Amino acid sequence: MFECQVIRKHLLIDKYYQLQLYEDRILIGQENRHPAKYEIALNLTNRISWKLNEKQEIIEFGIKYNSNTKWFAGKHENFQKIKQLLTNKIYNHSISSFYQSSELIGSGASSKVITILDQSKVKYAAKCISKDYITKKKTPDRLNRLISEITILRSLLNHQNVIQLLDIFEGESTYYLIFEYLQGDTLHKFLKSQSKPLSEEMIRTILAQLLQGIQYIHSNNYIHRDIKLENIVLSTKQCVQNLKIIDFGLAISSTVFTPFAICGTPGYIAPEILQYKESSQGQFRFTSKVDMFGIGVMLYRMMTRKSLFDSEHTKELLSLNRKCQLPKFSISGYSNELNNLLFGLLESNPIKRLSSEEALIIMNITQMTQELQFSQFTTFQYDQDDFEVEHSIDYANAPYQFPNKFLKYELENSFHCNEDHKHSSLHKSFKLSFSLRLSQEIPKQDFIIEDFQNVPS
Repeated sequence: MFECQVIRKHLLIDKYYQLQLYEDRILIGQENRHPAKYEIALNLTNRISWKLNEKQEIIEFGIKYNSNTKWFAGKHENFQKIKQLLTNKIYNHSISSFYQSSELIGSGASSKVITILDQSKVKYAAKCISKDYITKKKTPDRLNRLISEITILRSLLNHQNVIQLLDIFEGESTYYLIFEYLQGDTLHKFLKSQSKPLSEEMIRTILAQLLQGIQYIHSNNYIHRDIKLENIVLSTKQCVQNLKIIDFGLAISSTVFTPFAICGTPGYIAPEILQYKESSQGQFRFTSKVDMFGIGVMLYRMMTRKSLFDSEHTKELLSLNRKCQLPKFSISGYSNELNNLLFGLLESNPIKRLSSEEALIIMNITQMTQELQFSQFTTFQYDQDDFEVEHSIDYANAPYQFPNKFLKYELENSFHCNEDHKHSSLHKSFKLSFSLRLSQEIPKQDFIIEDFQNVPS
């Protein structure tokens, strides 16, 4: 518990209160009097406002109380501590008091991603999500997905291979998710930039980090559900020694039942998802093995420079993905160990498919970790870390016509897409991430990012 004195300023007589900050709530009341006069639950339905002086010091905070904002004054040091302790537990208001907008790096119907600078000119990435997009739909699914994404990200704060959510803000028409900023390209763009096949040493360096990152996610009882090249980002340009797993828009808890939905990116979806038939198989339960298949697809791409399932047409691609008829020969130029790992990850039967722990054992990861010297990487290296997010698209309006059994569903975006355009031997058409939900008409909507002036476009 954190405790400090705060002041409610009035025209005649100021009132002094004691603030108590707990794990799940804030209590503000007169000392030794119960119950407290003000109580604020720390959740994503509430927000806290801040006022700063000319020195950029926090001098007041405000809370909603009976439809009004009640302001409390106090010491800057105490309020700075409170803001730090509230990170990702409650929305902040007045983002422009803390950050200055810089440039647009991604845009779509549902969100924009911009770079922002804090008071020390340190660069971050802000994912700006339209409230209009979140609330237009007549079901709570989109809002629940946003809350779920934030909840999951704030639980995953201690691994060098998972993107870090640093702060959350709520404006009048926009939600803001503040991330560390990564300099490098996505793994997809990095592979396309290579003029020759990757060495086994480089593949092992990449794979070790992917497996360690996904093991950390799974050990915290989460499933990503959209593992692909576009959702892996290099922290530093052209350097594969520090990769980050990004985009948790489709992630779920593995300990809570999630209704079945076909989700992911065509070509990366675990076959058991596409093969599932409720009428004959009963209730479907997502497992961590769906992420392992996605890692296998990425490994195949790194070893062959080709797509595992090759088609320019999404319907045919999904069909190939569902059948999952894989080549039975080893890939020349790479060790038997790496080939065995590949086919263990691409096993169509999820029960037989390798887990992250099993894959790490095969790689002799203890030795690999020593060679990579991961200890040199810290979670927050803002002077060199960078964050790039792919352009987002509202896939609800995508032209693809699903097979008949999918017609009752709606295609929803996960904010990232597969940028596999034709490129030398890396040939494959543009494909997108999705989650299939109950059908509703969803028009595209533009939105503005309030609180910032001169937002780049």
